[in-house]
Amino acid sequence: MHISRLFIYPVKSCAPVEVQSFQFDAFGPRGDRRFMLVDLNGKFLSQRQLPAMAHIHPAIQWRDDGQMDGLLLRCKGYGDFSLELGNMRESVIDVRVWDDVLAANDCGDAVAQWFSAVLQRDCRLVLLPLDSQRQVSLKRAEPGRYVGFADGYPLLVVSQATLDYLSRQVGREVKVERFRPNVVVKGDHLAFDELQWQKLQSDGGYMALVKPCERCVIPTRDLMTLEREADVLDVLKNEFRIDGKIIFGQNAIDYDMEQLSVGDALTAC
Repeated sequence: MHISRLFIYPVKSCAPVEVQSFQFDAFGPRGDRRFMLVDLNGKFLSQRQLPAMAHIHPAIQWRDDGQMDGLLLRCKGYGDFSLELGNMRESVIDVRVWDDVLAANDCGDAVAQWFSAVLQRDCRLVLLPLDSQRQVSLKRAEPGRYVGFADGYPLLVVSQATLDYLSRQVGREVKVERFRPNVVVKGDHLAFDELQWQKLQSDGGYMALVKPCERCVIPTRDLMTLEREADVLDVLKNEFRIDGKIIFGQNAIDYDMEQLSVGDALTAC
């Protein structure tokens, strides 16, 4: 088995950035879900409420020392917006991600106005502080294991075999980007085998697969038209449901890993 594709999501619920490799820091893949949109009460926003977020393409600009320097935002029909982190005023607000409340850095009025115009909704962009301590669920991680603005875990792993099975049942290709994985694995395993895996071991460490990922409406939408597709939903409901919940992919936590790259060999345990 090997890694076939890798993704990060600089702004939670906006378009992915496909990469050939990523490094890890205290929150998971470096650059992943470090920015987030919130409403004026500080509650996170996602494609669940605002499908048009899928058409916003972010790109992180990095300094030579590996720190984030800025964020470039693109959306068809709107001018590009460049956010320079060095010019941000220090402004801290409380934000909510599901049941977690944490402090975040507000990114300013100008970028808020850009997002609000694109999405036709008042919102703010926030940045995860470097000293954030949002704890991964203590049911599945030790104290001091942190996560950024991802829903709950640093990584999401998807099997290409399971995606291919879904596509066959639907009768056309279903793109993996709908499921917003960080890591796509490919090999001679069968569809749904990932539900039995506990670890994916690499040369430098391992990913602990700690919880099947429950899915919402987002994967049923066409990535271009943003329309919901009833046939995809029907297959997910009929073929991918466990205990009444639609499941696709595995939430994971990285241990002793410095980097993952496309082509890296993995061993399932």
